[in-house]
Amino acid sequence: MFEDAIGRIETAEDIIDETRLMQAAAMLGLGAEGAAIVKDKSVFLPPLFHLFFGNNASDQSRLDHEGHEKLGAFIPDVTKAGDFHRRMWAAGDIRFQGQLKKGEALKRQTTIRSIEAKEGRTGALIFVTVDRALETASGRVDETRVIVYRKASDAPAPDSIPIDPDPMMQERATWTPDAVQLFRFSSLTWNGHRIHFDVDHCRDVEFYPDLITHGPFTAMMLANLRRDGLGFTDALRDGNPLNRFKFRGTQALYANRKVSLCSNDQGDAAEARNHHGQQAMTALIEVR
Repeated sequence: MFEDAIGRIETAEDIIDETRLMQAAAMLGLGAEGAAIVKDKSVFLPPLFHLFFGNNASDQSRLDHEGHEKLGAFIPDVTKAGDFHRRMWAAGDIRFQGQLKKGEALKRQTTIRSIEAKEGRTGALIFVTVDRALETASGRVDETRVIVYRKASDAPAPDSIPIDPDPMMQERATWTPDAVQLFRFSSLTWNGHRIHFDVDHCRDVEFYPDLITHGPFTAMMLANLRRDGLGFTDALRDGNPLNRFKFRGTQALYANRKVSLCSNDQGDAAEARNHHGQQAMTALIEVR
């Protein structure tokens, strides 16, 4: 049904500006040290900070009732195959070359790779896989995103799913995202999806227990995890240490609940656990 969309291309241009980097550092609570590093002329982008740049400035008239850009312009209208209105970025494979730096011009190209219908544990799903490349004079990020669309349901979503964590992982940091931080991340990524900032929409329309933490936000936390905690300031100062980062969400994480950020001793695998200690995201990490 959607074969004609395969290979469709979308492009954008941007500048890696100091203002958004300062806002990102503030959103993460990096304090005076983070602000001082961002002021440095040679500041680098930590892993996954590219998510704040090269996004569509979608006009208000082009948004649907959930806050997303309306389907059909780039990603085809999957609702023609059924009531596939619920969406999430379920998995990602991100490869890094060089270093993206403050002040550089950036070009982004996104290509639709595949569209597949599958049957999941919650019913019919449509998987849209896109390849997204961001390039500057000194670096490049190649990203494969798997976006999942599922049918709307009036059944309440569970507060948690009993998925066993990896016993080889140790907690390196904890994180409790709240409504303000999720709103700020939405703003920095120009993401209008209401499940991340409109708690009434979450509870009354989509039947979630609270605001949903962005999958890529959790992925960013794991990508910057070190044995001694989070390494955002080190990456701003010294550069992105990663060659590749792959993640997959296994269940939703909600606002105002503690998240445990864990990794193995080798530093090549990580996971996020919910407030019950259950696995919520897995990641594989390749360091340079």
